[in-house]
Amino acid sequence: MTLTGPWSFIDQVADACDLTAAQISEATEKGAVWWQKQDTKKQLRNPVRLGSFENTVKAGDVVLVNYNSAILAANIAPPVLVSDQVNYSIWDKPRGMLSQGTKWSNHCSITYCVEKIHNKRAFLVHRLDRAAGGLIVIAHTRNALTRLAEMFAKRQIEKTYQATVSGKYDGKIPLVIETPVDGKSAHTELIDAVAKDGNASPQTRLTVKIKTGRKHQIRSHLAGIGHPVVGDRLFDKNTEHQHDLQLDAVGLKFTCPFADRAINVVLPHV
Repeated sequence: MTLTGPWSFIDQVADACDLTAAQISEATEKGAVWWQKQDTKKQLRNPVRLGSFENTVKAGDVVLVNYNSAILAANIAPPVLVSDQVNYSIWDKPRGMLSQGTKWSNHCSITYCVEKIHNKRAFLVHRLDRAAGGLIVIAHTRNALTRLAEMFAKRQIEKTYQATVSGKYDGKIPLVIETPVDGKSAHTELIDAVAKDGNASPQTRLTVKIKTGRKHQIRSHLAGIGHPVVGDRLFDKNTEHQHDLQLDAVGLKFTCPFADRAINVVLPHV
């Protein structure tokens, strides 16, 4: 809706729809409200998440409310700080947490949670699948974002994952898989395999390193060799899954772009 007066945008939106002021306030806090600012030529700019800009909303601006009560009611365990490097930090993202928000909200995203917990701005450097857990790097300045993103793009950051897969893997170790993903080159290397006992059906824990970061790369490659990740409802649709996706980013190794020293982070619980 287009705002028409100087009073609170929350009151104006509440007056124009079935939502209460409290519901609109919650939606704003959780990232479901977007703002199109009117510039000096009375042209509307691209929408941005309203967030903390409440006091700058003026008559002529447009406010967009994407309200879904089920999404706004969702909760998730918080991420855990693993390493604070001042300009950036490394976190253990729980499975089920988004890397970044959607138009419906951002309160279940790693960036939102880091800003709330760490009291610093949070910029997403790279992504982890929502269903996957583990190490993720968050920048706190645009300079750090640029430097770290460039390092990921140039493959200067070594990434290690662990996946519990279906079946007993008794193939070659190390094994390099270079099957293209979505028409793009992709490189996955299996470096260790340990059989997991005590399960109803055979399972193996694989340690994996990747040089590229294609969407769902590890899941696609492991399913392609006949060992889909346990809990993978995307690449193993014929199985009735009783567990969430058993895939975690467990290691990051690189040279700090600010202090020029080695950073080697390994999750302690894996």
